[in-house]
Amino acid sequence: MLELLLPTDYQLMFRWLPDVHIVTNTLVSLAPLYTYGTASFSIYRKRTSAGFSLDICATMLMALILRILYYFISPYEPLLLRQLLVMVFIQCVLLKVCLRFRHASYNPEELERLPDLAQDLAQIPTISVSQFQYDDPDFYRRLIESLVMHFVICCGHIVRFFDVHYERPFHFWQWVEPFEYWKFLQIFSAVFAILTALFRHVSFFASFIGILGLFIEALLPLPQILMLQRLKTVENFKLILLVSWLSGDCMKLSYLFFGTDNVSVIFIAAGLFQMGLDLVILCQFVYFYRQDMRRASLEIPMYELSSEHDQHYG
Repeated sequence: MLELLLPTDYQLMFRWLPDVHIVTNTLVSLAPLYTYGTASFSIYRKRTSAGFSLDICATMLMALILRILYYFISPYEPLLLRQLLVMVFIQCVLLKVCLRFRHASYNPEELERLPDLAQDLAQIPTISVSQFQYDDPDFYRRLIESLVMHFVICCGHIVRFFDVHYERPFHFWQWVEPFEYWKFLQIFSAVFAILTALFRHVSFFASFIGILGLFIEALLPLPQILMLQRLKTVENFKLILLVSWLSGDCMKLSYLFFGTDNVSVIFIAAGLFQMGLDLVILCQFVYFYRQDMRRASLEIPMYELSSEHDQHYG
């Protein structure tokens, strides 16, 4: 509309320029190609996927599939649908590259087994209940402590499920053969596609698939946090991924707080939770990057060692 303020002769020049709205939508749709494309190229160039959590592909693809199916229940902007389809494509490319350059000696059977939840819960002191204990203040204190210990232990086991150090039930997303990953994605897509076709008009199912996709997406940074904590280095971690995650969190929260009026507390809580996890990765990146720089400064190059050797014995 600003070109209308110019003289008529100059307005003809704007007809040859692309529409700004179309260009913006195209850039937004293709942005994931650059973000995850650079990560894929980095893994391909280094011939190793060490430092990158393969679970990121799992969480992203499952969340994307659910969000695409949600379009057939409650249609949203086509721009978002195109972006989701592009994300699915680049995530599949990233998964294929990671599986190709995974360590050749990888064997999930050698991973540490998950601790027994029932055994850990059995170690919590039991509280005997009788009608004479309800007036004892220590009874409620011990009861609260017992509930907190149960909660902490259960959360610890849930977190360990996302830790690649432990062997998961049925070796979920730890398979040796690449076709197992594609087989799971096909079954996952088919099951929820059939359920969507059958229950697309049921409001409960619409809420269920929306919340489930949001919950899976909120857990996206957790596997990377656990991997960085074990590796103690960010040598093979791409900063562009962290930047894209934080940018996405800011855009999502800005929309939830200022872009709409009718928003559920669940969406806000999930957005804040995911951003909190991304901030943890940011702190890890800063800390371990300094550690990497410190270790690199302490290493003596080999050519300096050979030069000192020649001067000493020459």
